[in-house]
Amino acid sequence: MNKNHVCRLCAVFIAAALLMATLAGCGEKTNGGQATENPAVSVTDPAAAPAQSPTAETSLPAENGNVGSAPPTEEDETIYVSTAGEFLQAIAPGAVIELAPGIYNLTEYLREASDHISDYVVRSFTDGWQAEIHEVDGLTICGAKNGKIEIVAEPRYSDVLCFKDCSDIEIENITFGHTIEQGNCQGAVLEFDDCRNVELKSLDLYGCGTYGVAADNTTGLALKNCIIRDCSYGIIDLASYSDAVLEGCTLRDNGGFDMLSLSESFARFDNCAFIGNEGDSFLPSYNYPQSGSVARFERCSFGRWESQSIKEELKTSEGYVFSEDCRFDGYSWSDITEHPDDFEGTENIFEKVPLDATRLKVASFDAKVLTADEYYILYEIVSKKSDEVSFETSDDVRFLTFEEDGRGCFWTDNEKGRPFNYEMDSAYSCQISFDDGDKASFGLYADQGGALPRISEEGHIWLALYLDDETLWFY
Repeated sequence: MNKNHVCRLCAVFIAAALLMATLAGCGEKTNGGQATENPAVSVTDPAAAPAQSPTAETSLPAENGNVGSAPPTEEDETIYVSTAGEFLQAIAPGAVIELAPGIYNLTEYLREASDHISDYVVRSFTDGWQAEIHEVDGLTICGAKNGKIEIVAEPRYSDVLCFKDCSDIEIENITFGHTIEQGNCQGAVLEFDDCRNVELKSLDLYGCGTYGVAADNTTGLALKNCIIRDCSYGIIDLASYSDAVLEGCTLRDNGGFDMLSLSESFARFDNCAFIGNEGDSFLPSYNYPQSGSVARFERCSFGRWESQSIKEELKTSEGYVFSEDCRFDGYSWSDITEHPDDFEGTENIFEKVPLDATRLKVASFDAKVLTADEYYILYEIVSKKSDEVSFETSDDVRFLTFEEDGRGCFWTDNEKGRPFNYEMDSAYSCQISFDDGDKASFGLYADQGGALPRISEEGHIWLALYLDDETLWFY
């Protein structure tokens, strides 16, 4: 809002109002008003609230559609906006933006804007104009505490908002969605490509978007007390070593294909409610072994379709962990997690006994052999100092993934993802350089039969990852 247009006689009152708004606005870390602290138990659906009147103006751009970069702001100064144009123009590194109640139709503004909205926002064309935010660090976007704030897009193939190569993004207390009817979209609600450390809090993300959130090569994605509903493909789409943690979210009435689309990615759901979803599958239908993905569910509740789908799909899918405090409609936890009859006789693979390394022999390999298995699951951890053997638990699922381009990732629930580069230094050994600066090496070993009693077979491949203090054995 341009303060130069404000009457000088009102300056004192405006300053007081701004101070009060700042104290109660974006900088506060409490939850917004659009979802309760525990949606899995009780959720106030923003869609059921009385509709707010849209803002009077349609957010047309400046003359000739050319708008420069947002003016610099003082540190921690909140920018208050009330139109789509003001919102997009205010986006910049370190900006804290608060949206007044109303409907922000980005498409109406983008139709008349220039392609270069600012140094950090451009428009691109799909079947209509889309706003793309790029190379922004430390951005906070939040809705005012009182009233409904809704950001919408009209084109079917566009994302409502797309972030590229951004980091430390926080979005809170806003509704996002497409204006057209459910089932016609080809774009997600929120898209994150090559981003780091994104926190979404108390958001309502609705279809017709394909997925509520889509992320590619994005790490540190967190959704807290959010709603994802009525999307036409599924709930969330993660690809290319992305990871996400969803806490206290309600995920309902989505339909189409895989509810969880995971490719070479990790997702953890804590205290989330899955209700009224229905599609081709709940778990990724192509997950194992092609995509090398893992999902973990803790304290989650599942509706009737979700529970039935999970029970059937776990017979042929791996890479999923359900804690005993999960709740299933019509089934007990043991009903869902029991080993299928097709795997009868292999239950001993879950009985942890030390690996007999004397039954292994060093195996030669190259990148093609290494990437033949889409991911390697941790079996045991051996201390280099004491030779003590320990096993992974359901609280610390670790695995390795490798790509033919020399990139890979070491995953744990706690560490999320540690990407690395790998390079062969002989036909029997490979070096790892983690992106965080640490080094490691590994080799492959062929089981000569009996390395694990009654389980391992001749020719089975094991991978030994040599860290500073311990050796991790994967299969």
